[in-house]
This record gives sequence, structure tokens and C-alpha cells, in this order.
Amino acid sequence: MLRWVGLLGVGVSILGSAAEPASVELWQAERTFDGQRSTVDLPDTERLAPGATGPVRAQYRLRFRIDDPAVHTAVLIPGLIGQARIGLNGRLLDEPIVDPMRDMSSKWQRIRSITLPRDAVVAGGNVLDIDLAGARSISLSSISVGDRAAIERRQQLLMFASIVGPAVIAVVVATVALCLLLLWVRRHDPLYAYFGLGALGWALHSLWFVFPDMFVAGVHRDVWWNALYAGFVLMLVIFCVRLAGWQWRRFEQSLIAATILGGPLLYAAHAYGALNPAAEYLRLATIAVVGIGLAAVGRYAWTHRTASGALLVVTGGISLAFGVRDWLVGHSGRDNNPVYLVPYAGLPFVVLVAWMLIDRFVDASRKLETVNQDLERRVDAKSAQLTQAVEAMRHAKDTAEAANRSKSSFLAAASHDLRQPIHALGLYMAALGGDRMSADQHQVLDRMQLSLGSLETMFDALLDVSRMDAGAVVPERRAFDLGAMLRRLADEHAPLATDKGLRLSVRIGPAPDDLHALSDALLVERIVRNLLGNAVKYTLDGGVLLSCRWRGDAQGHWRIEIWDTGPGIPRAERERVFEEFVQIGNPERDRARGLGLGLSIVRRLCELLGHPLTMTSVADRGTRFMLDLPATRHVQPPGLPPPKAPTTQATLAGLGVAVIDDDAEVRDAMRLLLERWGCRVYAAADAAQLLDDLRRRGRCDVHAIVADWRLRDGRNGADAIAELRAAFGRPIPAVIVSGDSSPQELTRMHSSGFKCLSKPVASERLRGWLGSLTIERRTKASTAGGEALP
Repeated sequence: MLRWVGLLGVGVSILGSAAEPASVELWQAERTFDGQRSTVDLPDTERLAPGATGPVRAQYRLRFRIDDPAVHTAVLIPGLIGQARIGLNGRLLDEPIVDPMRDMSSKWQRIRSITLPRDAVVAGGNVLDIDLAGARSISLSSISVGDRAAIERRQQLLMFASIVGPAVIAVVVATVALCLLLLWVRRHDPLYAYFGLGALGWALHSLWFVFPDMFVAGVHRDVWWNALYAGFVLMLVIFCVRLAGWQWRRFEQSLIAATILGGPLLYAAHAYGALNPAAEYLRLATIAVVGIGLAAVGRYAWTHRTASGALLVVTGGISLAFGVRDWLVGHSGRDNNPVYLVPYAGLPFVVLVAWMLIDRFVDASRKLETVNQDLERRVDAKSAQLTQAVEAMRHAKDTAEAANRSKSSFLAAASHDLRQPIHALGLYMAALGGDRMSADQHQVLDRMQLSLGSLETMFDALLDVSRMDAGAVVPERRAFDLGAMLRRLADEHAPLATDKGLRLSVRIGPAPDDLHALSDALLVERIVRNLLGNAVKYTLDGGVLLSCRWRGDAQGHWRIEIWDTGPGIPRAERERVFEEFVQIGNPERDRARGLGLGLSIVRRLCELLGHPLTMTSVADRGTRFMLDLPATRHVQPPGLPPPKAPTTQATLAGLGVAVIDDDAEVRDAMRLLLERWGCRVYAAADAAQLLDDLRRRGRCDVHAIVADWRLRDGRNGADAIAELRAAFGRPIPAVIVSGDSSPQELTRMHSSGFKCLSKPVASERLRGWLGSLTIERRTKASTAGGEALP
């Protein structure tokens, strides 16, 4: 019964919690204290013996069962007094004990909830270990294990009932008390003094309860917290007696003396090791005195029959009931961190004081009413204007987003449809090359391959944008030699600069030998290559400077700068140049000058890596880009394995390749190219058709699968590969080729786990992959002959 008494403070909210998911209540634990193990009921409290020195330390082990570990589970500890190290099934969940002598008495620290990691919870029996330490005492309440959302709601409810509510009420009561004391200074009426001191003591006691270490700590906190409790209650009893008109001088003097002597008497009890029982009975005696005050207020209300008297009777009755309830909860020991209701009894005092002060605010309220009405009219007018502006902005934003989605959808569809014939064309051209062609035919073929290469470059740029939008680009940050990379890029662009009569200079400032850049080397190289390529492409005379300096500031970083003497970028266009398909000074859309995606890719990569990129430009004088990279000390890596032998020229004779593509032109081109490489090709529009064909052949050797991503009837290449692997009963090496560039499809394709190639696929890359498979097969012991389909 007393257990439910301890939950009275949460009221209707606790009653409403019956609809929440059930939780497991742990009321017993295995405790190890002073080297002895025993089973104890919770809450369990251990204190230092008189004259002993701390810390106090004990280990608790609680066992509970969880049927479904996939459910989000949490643990609620309503009363955890002391520093704790908490673990589940041998895994540490909470912070370790830092200083066992530091007292953890704050109410904020006593109510704890811990979310149990799913990977730490097991189906069935679980073990919760709590190592608890404190300077003078420790205490562990009962523990609830259940649904995380329900546990968090219960914790928030306990926090509100134990801390937030009393703190808010205490602040309000303290404010009213100070006002009453100010009235006492002006009127010198002892009623205001007793009531103001009592209300102020009530507020301070409530705040002290919420923030125990606010004034003093240790034993002094326990002494003066109980003394303050007796003091404010006795002051309010004196107020009630005086309000009733009773002239009980000796009674009042006795209560004042008890208020003054409360602290020294408790110190004396502490010296004899009886502080806790002495404080408990002091509170009980104080509560008994409240009955006299309630009787006095009742006599006053009966005599005068006033609203203030009736409110005081209600206040006194609530205070007495709450005091008795709180004392019973503390005395029972069934809750080591209960929700005390005495602080909430201050609320009726606020109502009473509001009743007394309401007349003072009536006149001011009337004067302000007219001003407020005029202000509200103006605010409503401004709000209407603001609402219209916001709606217009929202409509414009929705329109822009819809246009952007339409553009992305169109580009994705167009990219896929265009890549198919270009991919087939590339395969035909690769199959066409050979020694049987004349020199003129080779020249025409070379020009066709250059044109095809330009198309592949444009499609690759579109694909890069889509891959970054899809989140398929994941940086791999490592230390790398920035200077070597910049020199290599300069050598790469030097021929083009020389052909245009430009000076391409490289300047790398001094820095410690072991200082490298820390980033993704491939992505940084892509950024610098795009910026340097633009500088060389758009500069007509003068030169381009690629510089790198180590800036030894507080953190240290590299700064890469790319200067050019080109036409510059107008101020109005400096933000637009980082947008997709924007090119300054290219209204005719000369394809030789690209698609306008270079700076867009640069911006996206810089945002992905978190590297600042700034730009300055002066019309007709040139542009400067500045990129900052973090610096790090380079650690010499262990010896690298010897390079693999090149696989692009490995013979593919006899290699069985399954080709899955719903485009007949692509299948025919792939078949022609692979057969010229010596492969045995089995091509079909889907896996089922291919398996039927293979069954008709009787015996076959399939060593590799080349599958298109987008197939008919909503299926994809991953489905086809899985079907073929299941039919052969082994993991056949596979690669997916695709012309899709939409972020959604790219995400699905890369999450399939297969190697992915983007159409149009260069024949060298495809041959290199097949050659690596051939070498792997030859290095492994394999059985001769084919494999019969199941």
C-alpha cells in the first residue's frame, strides 16, 4: 500500500500511464557489500557508521528477461544516490566512477534513464550490474525495464513532478513573499512579517530540495534543510494564530525558540549518530503543530466568513494533508527519492496573495487595455502582410523545387536512353579495331573514338553530379603527398598550356618534410584538376599559376591557390558559376567548352569534404581560387605488396560470359566484342531466357556475368545475377553496367554490393575485369569440364 502512496504526486498522469506498454519492475537485487553477497529488497540504502570514513561502495546485480531484443528498451532508476558505473551483460553503458568521495545528491542526478543498446540486449535473461559509490551514503531504488518511449515519458514526468514543478512554484511563492515583506516594511504589521518570512522559507526549502547543494553540503545540508522546514511551518502557524486573534504569547515564543534551536538540536543528534531519526520526528512534531494553526484559521473563517479566510482554511488543510503524506512516504522507506507534495502546497498561497493584490492591478489593466487593443490591430495588420509575403515565398520555392525535380527526372531519363546506343556504339567500335584496317580507316576510327570520348566525358560529369546527390560518394581521408599530386596535375595540363602559348607555373612553399595533407586524395585531385583545367581552358594569354603554401596557424593547414589571367568573372555572376550548366561567355553552348558542370562538381566535393573554397575575381584581369586542406604528420606505412601483374592483356580464350541486357543492339555489340576476344558468350534479355537457352545447350561453362541494371517488368541486374547464381549453386563473379544517373537508382545500384560500371563502358575496363577473373581462375585448383544446370 505504501508503494502506491509514494506515487500519489504524479496524479492523473500516472493513472494515464496504465495504457502504456507494460514494464518489468525489479524490486530485488544481489548486493555485494563489504565482501559479503546477499539478496536485498529495493530500495536499498547503506550509510557510514558513526565515526567511519568514506567512501561507501556496493555492487548490485539485477536480472530481468526480454523476449524481443529488437524492441527499443530502456531502464529507469527513479532513485540513484551516489556515483554509478552501469553495465549490461558485461558491457559498460554509463560513465565510470570518477571520485567516490564526491557527493551526488542533486535531484537532477538521482532520476536516471538509460537506453539499452540493441546489440547488448539478448533474448531471454539479461544481467544489469550497478557499481555504486558515495561519500557518506548510497541508495538504489527499484528499477523499471520497458519500452524506451514509455520509460522516457515516466522519467520526464518524474522530473517535472520532483524538480520543475516545485522549482516554478517556489519562484512564484518567493516573489509573493518578498512583496509581502515589502508591505510589512511600509505598514509594520506583524502579520505581513510572519506570513512573508514563512512563505519565503517555504520557497527556499523547496528550492533547496530541488538543488540540495545550493547552499551547504554534507551533514550541514541535512541539518539546515530540516531546520528550515520546521522554521517556515512554525512561522506560518504563528501567522494563523495571530490572524484568528488569539493572544498566545508563550505559544508564539515557544515556536520562535523552536525555530532558532532546530539547527543546534539536530547537530547534537548528529554527534550521537541519531540525526536521521531526530530529523524525522522533528518534522512529525512540526506537522502536529500545523493542526493548531488550521484550527485557528477555521475559527477565523467561521467568525468573519470572508473569502480570504476560506482560502486559508483550504491552504492549511492541503498543507497538513501533504505534510502527513510526505512524512509517511519518508518513514516507510519504500521510496528513496519520492515526489514530495509539500512544495505544491505553496500554490494555494499564490492564489491567496493574488486575491489580496488583484485590486491593485485593476486600474492599470484598464489603462493598458486600450493600448493593447490598438497594438493588436497593428500587429494583426502586419501579420497579414507577413503571411502574404511568406505564402508568396513558399509558392516560389515550391515552383523552383518542382522545376528542379522535373529537370533531374528529364536528365536521368535522357541519360539512360542516350547511353544505351552510345554504349553499343563503343562496343562495336572496339570490336571493329584490328590489324585488318587500312591507315585511313584507322584514322577515321580514331576520330570516332575521340568524339565518343567527348560524349563519355560529358556523361561522366552528369553521373558525378547524380552520384553525389545520391550520397554514393564516401570520402576516405588519408595522409597523402600534396606536392607530388600538384606537380603531376601540372605536368598533365602543361601540353595544353604550351599549345595555347601560356605560362603554367608551379610554386610549392617550404614545409616540414613529414607534413602531408589529410583528405581524400582522389576527390581533392578531382577538385584541383577541374579548377586548373578551367584556368587553362579560359585563359587566352598570360599564364596560370598553381601554388601551395603551408600556413602554420593554430591548427595548421595547406592552402592551394590557382591564379589565371583570364577574362575574370563579373560580380553578378560569381554565385551562378557554381550552379549546374552555367557557363559565362558561352551562349552558343560550344560543346568543346564542356557542359558547365565543372565548378558545380567542385562546390559539391568541397562541401562533401568540408574544405573551405573561396574565389576572388577582377574583370579583364583574372581569377583566383583558394582551397584549404588540413595538414597532418605523415606516418610511413608498412611495406606495400608487390603490384599485380597487368590483366588487360590476359587471354580470354574459353571464358564463358553470360550477358543480360534487354536492349538487342547492346547484346549484339557485346556478343561481337567478347567473341573477338575469344570468349564464349551466352546473351539474353533476362535470366529466365538465358537459363532456358543454357538448358537446351546441355552443358556450359559460365565464369562471369555482365548484367544491365534496368531490365524489363521492373526487374534489375541484381535480381538476374541472384537468379543465375541460385541456378548454378555458386557465386559467379558479376558486374553491373547501367546508364541510369538518377540519385535513387544509383543508391539502389551501389547498395546491391556488386561492382558497377557506367555506360558507355570502355572496352579496356571490361577486358581488364575479365582478365583479372581469368588469372584468378588459373591460380586456383579447378575441375575440368562444364557444369550441368540443375
